[in-house]
Amino acid sequence: MNQPLQKVNTHYTIILGAEGDLGRAMAREIARRGCNLILVSTTKCDLLRFAIGLQLNEDVQVEAYRLDLSDESAIGDFTARMKNRFEIRALINNVTCNWSVTRDRYIPEFSREDSHTRFRGAALFTWALLPHMEKLSSSYIQHIIPFPFRKEQFSPEMQESVGKMYAFARELDKELKHTSISVSLMHPAPIGNLVKEPEPTDGIPQYDTLDPGLIAQKAVNGMLRGDRLIIPGFWNRIQFFLNRQVIAWFRSAYTSPGSTLQPSV
Repeated sequence: MNQPLQKVNTHYTIILGAEGDLGRAMAREIARRGCNLILVSTTKCDLLRFAIGLQLNEDVQVEAYRLDLSDESAIGDFTARMKNRFEIRALINNVTCNWSVTRDRYIPEFSREDSHTRFRGAALFTWALLPHMEKLSSSYIQHIIPFPFRKEQFSPEMQESVGKMYAFARELDKELKHTSISVSLMHPAPIGNLVKEPEPTDGIPQYDTLDPGLIAQKAVNGMLRGDRLIIPGFWNRIQFFLNRQVIAWFRSAYTSPGSTLQPSV
């Protein structure tokens, strides 16, 4: 007979897609602030060793799991266990930006079918946690979505995945606007090993190349402030405004009125 799961009355943050450099940087930043963590790897990458090191260094509780986003039953079982055991204050969705500098590649390199499966799994994961998070006095959902200056800088598979996740983030923004859940969208700027090299300009930087740790710091600060759109880096924000037309393909699958998202510094 299974023993009942122990109730843990401590605030936790879930990072979905924590295996890449940015996901790990987000985990370090949140742990540094004294918050417990649930790290979810959505690939074959094992985060247990990283979780143990983070727990010892920052004196917080860190859980590490692997989850197959193509298995709807597994997603349901996993989110049910999380809701029973933990008080989840924040969910960070990083499945469209779990890149790795050390491996010099996107994790993993997806086919079109895998990309769609991961998006759908991340959406199911988020919706399953919403009833639990809405009961709290305040909670946070943050989507981390890479932003290209031109549509052509992303492969068709990445365009599809990023476009769908962007549409989903906007849907949540509208759905949860008057609830206790704060929804934010973070564009960490183009990632070198995800996009084509930009054409040189007349001495004007096209974007800021930021360390993942600094990106994570700005992302968490913005999330806690309640900022709804976060773009780390001065030139990245400039390029965002100069290239607003690129958002048209982000919105291709979204037919509702435009979002009121405003960028934070």
